[in-house]
Amino acid sequence: MKIADLRERISVRNYITQRNERGDILNATEFERCKIWANIIALTAKNMDAQPERTNKITYRVTIRYRNGIAPDDEILWQERRLKLISPPHDLDGRKIFTVFDCEEVIPDGAT
Repeated sequence: MKIADLRERISVRNYITQRNERGDILNATEFERCKIWANIIALTAKNMDAQPERTNKITYRVTIRYRNGIAPDDEILWQERRLKLISPPHDLDGRKIFTVFDCEEVIPDGAT
C-alpha cells in the first residue's frame, strides 16, 4: 500500500457523556476527534434474518496513516455512513506507516 491509495476522507468521532451519581447518562455530546484520509475496502456483507427486524451488516477494512489515539469506542463517519470499530486499531506491518482497523455498518431493513 502507498500513501497515494488513501483517497477517502473520513471523520473520527467520539462522545463525551455526563453521568449522575448512579451512573445514568444525562447527556452525550458528539465531537470530532480528527479528519483524515483513508483507504476503505468492503470485506463482507450479511443479511441477518434472525433478528426481530431484518438487518444488513457490512464490514469494512479501514487503512489510515499511522496514528495512535484512535479508541475502540470511536465512530467513523464516511460518506454519511456511521461505522463502528469491531477490531482494535493496529500497526499494519510494525513500521509505523499505516494503522488498520475493521469497522461495521448495520443497516435496518428498508433504510437506504
